[in-house]
Amino acid sequence: MTTIAKFAIFFIALFFVEAFNIKKPKDEVGSRFPQNKPFFMMKKSMLVGMSETTEQVCQTVIMHNLQPVFGHLINGTQVEILQRNDFKFTKTYVECSRDDRPTCHGVKENMYISECVTVFERARTMVRPVNSFGPFAMGTIKTPILCECRLRRQYREFERSDADEDE
Repeated sequence: MTTIAKFAIFFIALFFVEAFNIKKPKDEVGSRFPQNKPFFMMKKSMLVGMSETTEQVCQTVIMHNLQPVFGHLINGTQVEILQRNDFKFTKTYVECSRDDRPTCHGVKENMYISECVTVFERARTMVRPVNSFGPFAMGTIKTPILCECRLRRQYREFERSDADEDE
């Protein structure tokens, strides 16, 4: 191989090493995603073409890195969640701001029946029944992950015109 070919291979190898280098200096750790910026604002900026005047259909509450002490199993039983130095259950909770299932904002009420509903997912963690002094065991709890607008079409009886009766 010629000297130029060796130099080209070395330069390309050096380029790939720098391009895929994921190590960051210690002072830059965590600077890729600013922690002082609320999650919903970061999410909004990721949506392409989203207008700055966009309104929420359902009002939501976002609780970042929540460490709940109590929760509910899938069957509805209230449980205590293990939170110690060696074991912590941490999750971001997203739920509707009101529990009474209000109507969605901006939906035509003469065409649809709408309601804001919190959707849950299952999460595994160490739990025990509330007011129990027994050991903690692995269990599946419900955690709120989003607030969605559910729609149902309203079907109404329409008056028939005279033209329809002739046909």
